[in-house]
Amino acid sequence: MKKTGKKLFASLLALIMIFSLAACGGSPSKDEGGEVIFNVAIPGGYDTLNFFTTESSMVYDWLNIAYDCLITYDDEYNAIPRVAKDWTEENNVWTFHLRDDVYFSDGEQLTSADVKWTYEHAVDSYMYSLHASGFVSVECPDDFTVVFHCENAKPDMLYQIIPILPEHIWSGLEDVLSYEPAELVGSGPFIYSPERSGSGSTAFVKNAKYWGDVPAIDVLVFTEYNNSDAIAQALKLGEVDAAYTLEKTQLDALSSVSGIEAGAYASFGFEYLGYNLLDELCADKTIRYAVDYCVDKENVIEMSYGGLADIAYGAVNNDGFVYTPAEKRDLNIAKANELLDAAGYKDTDGDGIREKNGQKISLEVITASDRSSWQSATVNMLITNCQQAGIEIAWNPMEKTAMWDTCYDGNPDWQLILDGWGGDADPGTIMCIFQDYETLGYAGVSYQNPEFDAAYDLVYATADPAERARYIEDYQAILYEDCPYTFLCFDQSVQAINSAKWTGYKANSHGLFGNELYYNYCHLAPANG
Repeated sequence: MKKTGKKLFASLLALIMIFSLAACGGSPSKDEGGEVIFNVAIPGGYDTLNFFTTESSMVYDWLNIAYDCLITYDDEYNAIPRVAKDWTEENNVWTFHLRDDVYFSDGEQLTSADVKWTYEHAVDSYMYSLHASGFVSVECPDDFTVVFHCENAKPDMLYQIIPILPEHIWSGLEDVLSYEPAELVGSGPFIYSPERSGSGSTAFVKNAKYWGDVPAIDVLVFTEYNNSDAIAQALKLGEVDAAYTLEKTQLDALSSVSGIEAGAYASFGFEYLGYNLLDELCADKTIRYAVDYCVDKENVIEMSYGGLADIAYGAVNNDGFVYTPAEKRDLNIAKANELLDAAGYKDTDGDGIREKNGQKISLEVITASDRSSWQSATVNMLITNCQQAGIEIAWNPMEKTAMWDTCYDGNPDWQLILDGWGGDADPGTIMCIFQDYETLGYAGVSYQNPEFDAAYDLVYATADPAERARYIEDYQAILYEDCPYTFLCFDQSVQAINSAKWTGYKANSHGLFGNELYYNYCHLAPANG
């Protein structure tokens, strides 16, 4: 899934230190009716609440609390029951037995028919299509049993964080892809409240009739802020109770503040420099390799990410699946020059830019303008290092939507892009973007390699963990050899919470929020009782 609300890395520590360093005490927010309100600061807005078309990781979190799923995860991402009480698998047939006490917010009972409709249509969604694929049929022998007949072994069957939609609502829509929900009729622990939302806030009220742990808070509010400095200030002043995303600068400042718990957490995603393979220059692997050798990943991590990232050579950041090539293309400008020399790229006119057949190696890198302040360090490093290899780099920041519209499959009129992707708990998911761009893939660089597609298919054709790990290693090796992306790093997320006012929460390796778990939203409670 696309990452949104990424890093605005401005070094404004001096400004932050002006704020009071006193503990953020006081009581949790309450309205005139005495409701307990928990307010989360988020960076910017979102695209849509439509299950099928949203690309926002923030909305992914919201759908996970507004709807139920078959399973959820424990802290280590092992599947545990949610709507499904239990399940069995035999000969590629999965049988899930559902609870009989789950109801949607409009009073209709959730049954196997809702699960069947959701899974049969989720293949048309942006974020859930992979896990909803690979089925020959979905059957409902009774109201609380769902049987999935799979084409092959389906190792991601227990990575099914797919919100179950009410068939009686969605099946009557003329076009689910253009639908803009005014309300979310779900069975989850929270109910979206359009009445309380608006003016930069999105609100959910607790579902008092929820079959599971009814939330201790009455209202959950997500409030948009323009930048992470404003979020940090709001947290210190007690205007918000938690921060969904902060930066290294704020982590350093908040770590010394009594009453605030702040931390840096792993992500399932990665940051990259992408090459448009339809561009004549970028289609030459020699040029891609040369640029790759000019990238100083340690510099990128220190200057653009404040040290809160790990070097990446592949796309998978799940424990046990991180790829390390036998021969790394680490920073080596001399090697870049050697490759270009051998390929016949020479600077014949003395302007510092290599050319071949009259065409200069002049490339433009596009970034999202809302990321430009912190990405400037990466871009300037790229410009400087590539210049030493005889490669000219120009920089073109664009508004995010314009960038995505420009830098996408099938458009030949761009060259380089700096961006990031997010994944999920299934180590195979994130690599789906590199499938053949004319059929299934959406990496944005027009990548095609039948060998990669074959290796990817094997990942989803075996349930054996060791065998699967081998195939994941194989397809990352193919991708590293092809170099449609220069993988920069696995970035970390910074989150914080007012620990003086709140209790009942816990952080796992991937943080407090946005970690595919809904535990904290349901268990947060005022510290003073």
